[in-house]
Amino acid sequence: MIKKTICIIFIFQTLIFANQKDIIDLLEQYNKSFANKEQKKIINYFDFPVSFNLQDKTITANSNLKLKLIYKKIWGDLPDYYSHSKWDSFNIQIIDDNIAIVNAKFSRYKNDGTIFYSGAGIYSLRKSNDTWKIFSMTPYENIEQAN
Repeated sequence: MIKKTICIIFIFQTLIFANQKDIIDLLEQYNKSFANKEQKKIINYFDFPVSFNLQDKTITANSNLKLKLIYKKIWGDLPDYYSHSKWDSFNIQIIDDNIAIVNAKFSRYKNDGTIFYSGAGIYSLRKSNDTWKIFSMTPYENIEQAN
């Protein structure tokens, strides 16, 4: 009985680790496509409909075209000296077999390698056809703890 329990725990931990690795890989690939402004690639990291939950409104993309238009606007708003972004940290919560929430912090860099912006976001992911994909993003600057 003890061997069976240990085996189940080991399998469960292995699955969690594999999911976390897959999620980090997805976010790294997304980040690379974002930095390179790869419109055709970036849409592959999303599961529709996609929501962008901003402070004053929620923008929803129900199609590749709408998502491409959103990213065209985002990239157009970046300063000319934008070079790339790097993830600073991840806090991954696997909710169930098909849903995960990632609280991530990132920095954006200038061409000279200095940071010009640091931010954070909550990324909601869904496993679709055995692949993790983003279905919601909520950017934020800081979080206050509620009592």
